[in-house]
Amino acid sequence: MIGKPVTGGYFVNRERELGRLLALVRGVEKGGSSNSVLIGLRRTGKTSILENLAIKLESNPRIVPMIINCYGLAAKSRFAKLLVDTAAACYVQKTGDKAYPERLAKAISERAKAVRDRVSEVKFSEFTVRFRDKQTDEDTLVEDALYYVESLATDKNVHFVVMLDEFQDIIRWGDDTLKRIRTVIQSQKKVCYVLAGSATTIMRNLVYDRRSPFYRQLVEIPVKKLSEETVKKFLKKRFATARIHPDSSQIGRIATYCGGYPDYVQRLGMELYLAAGQGGSINEERIDKAYEDMILSLDGEFENYFAALSPLEREILLALATGSIQPSQVAREVRKPIFNISKTLTTLMNYGIIERPMKAQYRIADPVFADWLNRRFKPMQEEG
Repeated sequence: MIGKPVTGGYFVNRERELGRLLALVRGVEKGGSSNSVLIGLRRTGKTSILENLAIKLESNPRIVPMIINCYGLAAKSRFAKLLVDTAAACYVQKTGDKAYPERLAKAISERAKAVRDRVSEVKFSEFTVRFRDKQTDEDTLVEDALYYVESLATDKNVHFVVMLDEFQDIIRWGDDTLKRIRTVIQSQKKVCYVLAGSATTIMRNLVYDRRSPFYRQLVEIPVKKLSEETVKKFLKKRFATARIHPDSSQIGRIATYCGGYPDYVQRLGMELYLAAGQGGSINEERIDKAYEDMILSLDGEFENYFAALSPLEREILLALATGSIQPSQVAREVRKPIFNISKTLTTLMNYGIIERPMKAQYRIADPVFADWLNRRFKPMQEEG
């Protein structure tokens, strides 16, 4: 299963993380929930954990789960509107209260004069009026949106679990905005929050840096790469459902290519299934070809991701992909002062793009992305 969060039999070895999240958010019904944060590299399955949490909460009629992807949300006003719209939509979907949107429309048209006893509708109307007013401060819109979720929960006697994926894009708005968000969140009794992010250092600083507005306000749940044994067991099980039975060396080769990333396990498994067919066979040549096809299928995504980086960041990643691992080697490769290199290496680490396996040595965190860089640009470099 690729291109979307995985559930059911495709969801593997995240029972501990999911169990801890459930224990933390279920307390919202009794006023004892804790806000939490999922921290893990890209493609390690954080979004799948959120989706499975939402599924687990479906059986509780009093808890409304909602997921918002914050990736690329540059405008605070857009985030505020998305938060309000998603809360209303998820409430209606969960409760079947189809009359609620009609009452909202009436509240907006009458500016809530006739519905003062309906708190959530008044809040929605006030938010709509402020949203349309270009003079309204954007941080105020964010606060209004957060307050609306609480007022809707209070008015309708439900509770919300708000999951904000790729939260590092919200952190970029700065401490002033984060302080205002924290102030609202701390005051809420019927809403709890799960923040998830792939910029590992930035997300950990959010929790553990004394200067952070969220210092010691969140329970961290780390999301690590899958162990090699876990990947092997999963592959054997999934291939068996298609009557494909690779031997242990072939399973090991597939696991090595995937590097413990759930997304790549799914993608490479799919490529091999399509190549072998139901009841087919797998060999090393077919595995290598499937890996090449997987990298090719990711070309557009990797191209956009790489292009969004600064010129110096791109040069550093190319140097790392082609074998330079120490700052001095990278500096020579890109012909820049080592001070500039060290600063940019830190930035790339903060966003989880590179990692430091040992002192004074760096590598690209995602091995498949590193392979793509090597294959995409190394021939060009060698010709030059």
